[in-house]
Parts: sequence; C-alpha cells; structure tokens
Amino acid sequence: MVRIGDYLKELGEEVFLNNKQYLDYSDVSKEIRNNDPRTILFTEPFKGRDPLVSNLYSTLGKIERLMHTNKGRLFSKMVEAKQHLVKPVVRNRGWQDEFSDASSISRMPLLKYYSEDAGNYVTSSIVVAKDPEDGVVNMSVHRLLHLGANRFSIRIVEERHLHQIFMKHKALDRNMRVAVLIGTPAHIILSASTQLPKEVSELDYAGALNGKPLEVIYSEGLDLPIPLESEYVFEGTIRRDLIAREWMTDILHLPDKPRDQPVLEVERIYLKDNPVYHAILPGGLEHKVLMGYPVEVKIREKLVEHGFNVKDLWLSSGSGGWMHCFISIAKKNDEDPYSVIRLVMETHKSVKGIIVVDDDIDARNYEDVDFALATRFQDKRKFYFFERMHGSSLDPSSDQEKLLTSKWGLDLTLPAGVDRGRFLKSKM
Repeated sequence: MVRIGDYLKELGEEVFLNNKQYLDYSDVSKEIRNNDPRTILFTEPFKGRDPLVSNLYSTLGKIERLMHTNKGRLFSKMVEAKQHLVKPVVRNRGWQDEFSDASSISRMPLLKYYSEDAGNYVTSSIVVAKDPEDGVVNMSVHRLLHLGANRFSIRIVEERHLHQIFMKHKALDRNMRVAVLIGTPAHIILSASTQLPKEVSELDYAGALNGKPLEVIYSEGLDLPIPLESEYVFEGTIRRDLIAREWMTDILHLPDKPRDQPVLEVERIYLKDNPVYHAILPGGLEHKVLMGYPVEVKIREKLVEHGFNVKDLWLSSGSGGWMHCFISIAKKNDEDPYSVIRLVMETHKSVKGIIVVDDDIDARNYEDVDFALATRFQDKRKFYFFERMHGSSLDPSSDQEKLLTSKWGLDLTLPAGVDRGRFLKSKM
C-alpha cells in the first residue's frame, strides 16, 4: 500500500521542507502558492497539528513518476484502465488507531486559503457513497467547509453522480452514509477526479490505474468499501434535513457564489500512524491538473474515436485548466478543425474557447500558440462564434441563472496542400 510519505521519499530533494510554525493560515497558503509547482512539506505548520503537504500532484510529469509510468504514457494508461477495470479486495484489518469523537479533527491543519473564503476547508477530500438503487459505489472529490466540532458543509455539484445519489436518498427519506478519504495516492485521487459512466465504480478504475486491486475494509455499521490507502478517513452522514451556507475561491481565483449545501456529520475518524495531511490550493496548478487532466483524456479519447490524429491537447492554465482548450492535430483536410471544435464542445460542456493548431505547434505552450496566431491566421471564416450555449458556472460573464454563454473556435492550421516549409521555424 502506498503512503504519502512514500511519495515524499521518492521525490527526495525535489520536496521543499518547511520547518516553520505559523500563526496565520494565510501565510501557509502564500508559501504553497509561492512554491507552486514545487512540492512543499510543512513538518508542523501550526503547533500541535499534523504535517501538511501541497503541490504533490502539480505536474503531469510528477504524477507519471509517482505512478511509475513512462513519460507521455499517462493518457494511454488512463484510457486502457477504463477497458480493464479491477475489482477491490476486502481485508479484515485496517487502521491501527480509531478516534470516535470530533476532537481529533483539531489535529488536522485545515486552511482558510483566501480572505474571501467562508472559512477553513478540506480541499483534497474524496467522498465514497453507494447508490441505493443499483448499489454502485461512487468516489468523487468534494470540498468541505468546517463548521465547527464534527460538522462540515459539503459542496455537491448539481447533476453530478454524488448529487444524484444524494437526491435518491432524500426521495427515500434517508440520510446518506459516506466515508471521506483525505491524503490518497495518485491512482485514487485521479480516479475520483474522473467522470465515469454511472454504472462504473471509481474503486474499480483506481485499481486498474494501479495495476492491482484496491484493498478495502468494511467497518462496523457502514456498508461501504473503504480504501485502506488513505492518511485519514471520516465515517459520517450527509443529512437530508440540514444545510449550511458555503463559498470559497474557485479554480479561476474568483470567489464562488454562496450556496446552501448539505451538512456532513462526522461520527468516526481513522488515522494512519504519523499521517500527512494533503492540502490542494484552490486555483493552484495541482487543482488544475487534477480537475482538468481527466477531462483532457476524455476529450482526446473522443477525438481519436472519431478518427482525428491528435498530437496533444491542453485545457489551459489561464482558463483554470477548464474553459479554453488548445489542440494540435495532423489534419487530413480543411474541414477537420471545425469538426474538432464542435466535437470538443459536445464532449466538454464547460469549454468556452477552442484553438486548433498544426502538429508542429506545442499545444501546451502559450508562446507557440501565439506564434501560430501571428503567422497562420488570415481568413475570418476560420473564426467561429456560437451564442447562447450551455457553459460553465465558473464564468462570471455568462448568464448565471440559465448558464448560457457565448463560445468560440479558432482554426490556426495551415491550409491543406500549402508549402509548409515557409511556415516552420528554422532548426539549429
């Protein structure tokens, strides 16, 4: 089983070790941001609190290294894993220590990341819940606002799988029993960040990503498989009859709007020996990679399925790793870029702008894309504009009530049959 400490040893001198103690939560957030994307470990960020790690999964290269995947192979690994799901195996023994009251929450270094936030948040929290109708176990990432004692407000995005499961529980007049994982290895948090078909459990996908079954336990009174590879586990109930106001800074560094969200009541907490708390900075590169890369895989998978020769694609960091997509292709004809633009819009509903470039352009490099714009755009008919389309709630310029927005696509590829030599950069 993989522990966060194992990852820190593997990264070695790449980890910035911070031995300071702080009085102000914002100072820790600033240190995380200033070191981004370098992994940072606070050995005791606040007196009496557990160690804190951040920027752990802040680059694709780091994730590939920690998952022992060859460079550039993460996309293939994630696609292949969907075809070879691995069921978890049940173990009889789990954590050494059990804390049955909320006082153990006080040892966790929960942060208020930005002054505009509602309070102190858990941002790496993965919720495990079971659908009461078909029994499928869902595992997904949801932020938790600490309300005090054993209560948290949980942000559950409308229409996502966990929200559907919660609404089924409400319709049955039941509270929803859950487990919450904090501090998990890459294969678990990547799986929990991936939107899979509802009939597929993220537990099985995580096992496939890891190349072997997840080890899980069933604790007394909770009919849920709980992965053992987690630094902390909450067992608790999301109440059908309690709500609390919550808001925090989103992936675009903008304050999210206040919402009434369900309340999670924690009943038991399990901890590994010497646990390391994982904090994800909202709007940091780690946040963008974990939220955006699984969608990049989904888009690229769809494009390949439709016969497009995709070199690479990137949900750009300036758009939160979410709203703008840059794609490099080896196009077969002049119609390909427009077809790619429409297919991306169908696959990722939150996308706002799409730029298609040739395969000599690095889609993950702003300067390369700017070069293509400067040297390969002339025809206004290669700029496509679409109005009143479903968009992202993260975009403050959109209609926030109906979630309607304007979208655009830009074809920066060279015309088919042109002499490419005049347009390619000289080699040394």
